[in-house]
Amino acid sequence: MPSSSLVRLRRYLGSAWGLWLLLGGYVALVEMRPGRLYFILTYLLFQESVTQLLGYLLGLGLALAGLLALWLNRARLLYSLGSVLWLVCLTVSLTYRLVIGYNFMYSDAVLAWNNRALASVALQSYAGQLAGAVLGAGLVLAGLHWLRQRIAWRAAPVSALLLPLAGAAIYTQIKWTTGTVDDFPALYRVPLTLLAAITDQLPQPRRALVPVAPAAPGVPHLFLVVDESITASELTLQNPALRTTPFLYSVRGQLHDFGVASATINQSAGSNIALMSGTRLAELPDTRYRTFARTSVFQFAKRAGYTTYYIDAQLGGDVLQNFMSPEDLRYIDYVERPAAQQPQLAYHERDMVVAARLRDLARQPRKVFAYVVKAGAHWPYARTYPADSAFFRPVLSPRSLYKDQNRTLNTYHNAVRWTVDEFWRQLMVDIAPRDSAVVVYTSDHGQNLTASGVAVSHASVYETSPQEVAVPLWIWDAGKLVAFPPTAVPGPGRSHFDIFPTLLRLQGYAPAWVAQHYGPSLLDAPNQAPRQFMTGDLFGRGPHALQPFRWPLAQPVK
Repeated sequence: MPSSSLVRLRRYLGSAWGLWLLLGGYVALVEMRPGRLYFILTYLLFQESVTQLLGYLLGLGLALAGLLALWLNRARLLYSLGSVLWLVCLTVSLTYRLVIGYNFMYSDAVLAWNNRALASVALQSYAGQLAGAVLGAGLVLAGLHWLRQRIAWRAAPVSALLLPLAGAAIYTQIKWTTGTVDDFPALYRVPLTLLAAITDQLPQPRRALVPVAPAAPGVPHLFLVVDESITASELTLQNPALRTTPFLYSVRGQLHDFGVASATINQSAGSNIALMSGTRLAELPDTRYRTFARTSVFQFAKRAGYTTYYIDAQLGGDVLQNFMSPEDLRYIDYVERPAAQQPQLAYHERDMVVAARLRDLARQPRKVFAYVVKAGAHWPYARTYPADSAFFRPVLSPRSLYKDQNRTLNTYHNAVRWTVDEFWRQLMVDIAPRDSAVVVYTSDHGQNLTASGVAVSHASVYETSPQEVAVPLWIWDAGKLVAFPPTAVPGPGRSHFDIFPTLLRLQGYAPAWVAQHYGPSLLDAPNQAPRQFMTGDLFGRGPHALQPFRWPLAQPVK
């Protein structure tokens, strides 16, 4: 016969309090992350207050009570409907855990909402992880249903009101902490962090006017080309043994190459809006949203007499991305999207259309400034180059992102060989010195190509590889319009923060004024201050950090 202690334990575990504790253990181990939970508890205790810590624990306790009331509710209809929603939310959470190593949280919700136009591509690329998450979530819910049938205790139907009550408390805490406190059971976390991200409307103030007139005419045709997902160390320019950009390597004497630069942040949206706005390192995280009120590079160009172009090779519809707003369109004369103009255009041909368009703009009799967002090597890599141009093999299938490191590297290197090397081959053949064009080139961010076992290539928040922000940076000045002083050399201080002042210098604004307001340019000596970059959200919403940029990597890619 079982001992009296065992009998009492069974009775306790079969009670409402005992079941609440058991459910809490399951949630902490399966639906949440113990490490994330520990971080939140210590963050609230030591960086906030005991009151906020108690508020989080109260919200978590209410969430568990709501789950318990749903799981063991006497009303079968409530239980069935709740289980469907639980299955969906747990699937989303587990998909993210399989893809990036941690659960869906606020910063992921922000990124997903800002890139919702790419949802179909993401579903194709991560179909395997999604299938695994569906299977895992189904098994978990099946297990909970099996336990429900063996537990006698039932909650009254009215107890289901605990769900919206707990939801309101959790949503308030997510909004209050701008996503820093975001780890709760999946049934709450997934919809509420997404709702918080959607309703966190960014301000759209009027941008400040250009406060000064240019002091010189500026170069006639100035193009800033921002590539997509290009890691500088994967170019032949930085690694001569790697045959990804043989053409560029053969003409390297024509480039003012500044080596491996660091991007502002390891994701596209924040990187591009910072480049457009001249956001400075000292302002990060930009919790006051000063980026949106800064004078944009388009405004400076307009004041200097340029016709302004924004060319987006990534999106096909009439959609603004990268945190741009209608305010920015006031200073852009022409917005062009190759995919919208040629709907049947293959994805890998978009950048070649951009190269041809820049040739045309370089021959315009008027002054032209163009900001280009290339299609680049955006995942999945296999779609960014023609299949018959593959130089490195074996490769991933067009719908795969990561299979193994060798195939991933080969596929990525093929993408670089096409979208960087072939793009520049066409550009440098088509634009002659007489066209008086200067091209500043970089990438929005790099790609994590290390064997870390993490299936995302950028936009990570934790244990971020410097490869995610290691980007190329050079200037091509075929007509030798720019006088590069001896100080304009590669160095450990080169970063995205050098680009905005460089563009202003090339547009004709006074060097002293530019340096005073925006810091050193690529025409100045490298900044000797240690480089840093952002992870998470540029505006500090949700988990984020300023991290040191240390290069080269301690463990190079094999």
